[in-house]
Amino acid sequence: MNDSSQVIHNVKKTATRVIQRYLGLLVEERCPNKESWIKEVARIREEACRRKDEEPRYKASYEAVIRQIEHIGLENVDMSSWDLTALRTIVLHIHPLEIWLPDAQYKLFVDIVNDKNYDSHESTNEPWEYVKPWSYEALDRIERFVESADGVLSRERYEGFSAASLKIIQETRDANREEFDEHFSLMRDLERRAKMEARDIASSSDPLASYGAAFKKWLSRFPEDRHSSLLLWHRFNEALVSEGYTPAASNLAYAYYFGDDITPIDYSKAAHYFEIRGIENLLWDEKIQYAGLHLRGLIASASPSKGERILSDMECRSMNLRLAREYFCGRWIPRNYTKAAALYEASPTERATPESNSSIMEAQDYANLASLYANGLVDGISPDEGRSLIADLKRRLRGTSSTIETYQNEEGFTFYRVTRS
Repeated sequence: MNDSSQVIHNVKKTATRVIQRYLGLLVEERCPNKESWIKEVARIREEACRRKDEEPRYKASYEAVIRQIEHIGLENVDMSSWDLTALRTIVLHIHPLEIWLPDAQYKLFVDIVNDKNYDSHESTNEPWEYVKPWSYEALDRIERFVESADGVLSRERYEGFSAASLKIIQETRDANREEFDEHFSLMRDLERRAKMEARDIASSSDPLASYGAAFKKWLSRFPEDRHSSLLLWHRFNEALVSEGYTPAASNLAYAYYFGDDITPIDYSKAAHYFEIRGIENLLWDEKIQYAGLHLRGLIASASPSKGERILSDMECRSMNLRLAREYFCGRWIPRNYTKAAALYEASPTERATPESNSSIMEAQDYANLASLYANGLVDGISPDEGRSLIADLKRRLRGTSSTIETYQNEEGFTFYRVTRS
């Protein structure tokens, strides 16, 4: 699959060629012969060497100017020898041949050479929905820069420069249009295929097995284009939900609850998909997240009593410890130290069988419970019991790589935590 970095590269290449040619024509008009230009290049190098020490913030930019001169030699340098970074430094800071751009042209020049999107083609793949309008605006800006040369260059030079530049700009528009057509045509085709496969999965004799065989393909359809992969993944899950395969709703709820590269956080939509999945079918962490939306009032239909009921129904030997941790830290639900302490006290301290992998109280859990006791946050429990629990925990950790230290939480309480050296 083609990627948006090629479009960015095309625009950057066009900007570079147009600006190199324009500055080259200015040099032709202001420099009577080769020898005078060589002297000017020597002055550019001298000025860049002086400024890189005086202006360390721009040292890398000045070094880019110097490096190219030293690489190809004074006598071989012209304006096409430098890239946009170096040309920006030369025009904006060194002003060879007293080149001062008119105000309108200066602004266009700065906007073109400072465009941060040029760096993206070398590292990341920007979303197509962003790159497409950006490329139109960037090429329009370059075209206006060409027009701004009218009256600055001689008539003959301007007409030649304008004709050649507009031809390059149009060729870039055409090349980018082909990239856009290829990408969006492919995406439309893949979205149709995702809907068809979702229909087949939902109507199969074993939807779960069919989904298991297909989901990885849609989860990372394009390993080097995360944005497009996520878009297809969402479309696939939306199609599954519309076909009645509700387990896919959990994927959409997760996307809207936490957000991702293409999905802003939207708690109302997260709650909608949690409900489509069915509260009784949610995983334990999803139930806590959904309950928290009600308890925190993050959705229009928030019902604190509903959130409390969900969490209360979850309480059992296998879930108490997970709930205690959530009430203690307040990650997905409001912090409740009384609930945390009660659930810690009701949590298992050893597994029912050696083969069991169920959660049991760990050192940090004991430290959390001791923190609540020691700060008097549990009715009927003396702070001394917290200090006693910590003393016992220190004895148990003696000879291990773990130690106990204190910290101030955001509410100003002094709590304990277990650290590993």
